[in-house]
Amino acid sequence: MQLKGMEVLRKGQKILECCDIPAARLEAEILMAHMLKCQRHDLYLTRDWRLDGTQAQEFFDLIYRRCEGCPIQYITNRQEFMGLEFYVDHRVLIPRADTEILVEHVIAWARKRVERIRILDVGTGSGAIAISLAVFLPNACVTAVDISGEALDVARLNARRHGVENRITFLEGDLFSPLYGCPDAQPFDVVVSNPPYIPTSEIEDLEVQVKDYEPRIALDGGDDGLKFYGRLAREGLEWLKAGGLLAVEVGYGQSQKVKALLESTGCYGDITVHKDLAGIERVVLAMRR
Repeated sequence: MQLKGMEVLRKGQKILECCDIPAARLEAEILMAHMLKCQRHDLYLTRDWRLDGTQAQEFFDLIYRRCEGCPIQYITNRQEFMGLEFYVDHRVLIPRADTEILVEHVIAWARKRVERIRILDVGTGSGAIAISLAVFLPNACVTAVDISGEALDVARLNARRHGVENRITFLEGDLFSPLYGCPDAQPFDVVVSNPPYIPTSEIEDLEVQVKDYEPRIALDGGDDGLKFYGRLAREGLEWLKAGGLLAVEVGYGQSQKVKALLESTGCYGDITVHKDLAGIERVVLAMRR
C-alpha cells in the first residue's frame, strides 16, 4: 500500500506538536529525510511522493522515539559543529553552538603564530573541539584526552571522517594523567577544555533529553560545578608552556569564579572573559606566566 508522503509527514508533525516538541515541522522533516536517506529539500522537489507501509512505520518509530525525549541528534547520529558534521550517539555529549565560541578564540590566538602549534584538548568527548582545531589549523598537532574509552571510539571515528586522524593523538584517562605515560610528552602551546560544569544537584532539573540521555559523566561538575576548573588550573601548570594559552568553556554565572580560581594560583595572567551570542559569559582565556 502506497501512502502520500506529505500526509505522513504532516501526521508526524502533529504527533510531535502534541508532545510539545519545539520546531515540530523542522524535526519531522529531519527525521523523514534521515529515514529516506536524502536531504530535507528533496522532500519538496516532487509534489506527490509516496511511502510504502514499512517506510511509514519506520518514520513513526523515529517520531515516537523523539516524543519519548531522545535527542534528535542521537536518532540521526548527526550534529553540525563549526560547519562540520559529527557522528554522535549516547556515548558522547552533543556538541553545542556555544562551544564554537571557545574554538574560535583558540583559532584566533593560534593563527597569530606561524610555527607548529601543539594543542591539548582535555575531555574531548565526540572530538568536536580537537577535530575542528585540526581542520582549521593545518599547523596544529593535537592531543585529545578523555576518561571514557567509548567516547574516544566516537572521536576516532570523527577524526577519520574529517581526514585529521594522523594529526590527533587520542589518550584515555583522567584529565592530564595519561600524559605521564607518554615518554615524549611535553608542555603544550594551548590547553583547551569544555569540562563538565553542571552542579550535581541541578542535573535532575535539566530537560529530559539531557538528563536521561546524555552521559552523566560529561555533565556532572561536582557540588558547585567548579570541580574540574580547579584541577585544570593547578594540574595544567605542568603541561602548559610559559606564554601558552589556557582556554575553557564555563557555565552560566561561573566565569568570575573561574577567573578567581586562575588568579589564586598566581601563575596566570591576561585573564579575559568572553560572551557567547546570547550575551552570556561563556569562555575564559588565560596566559601561563
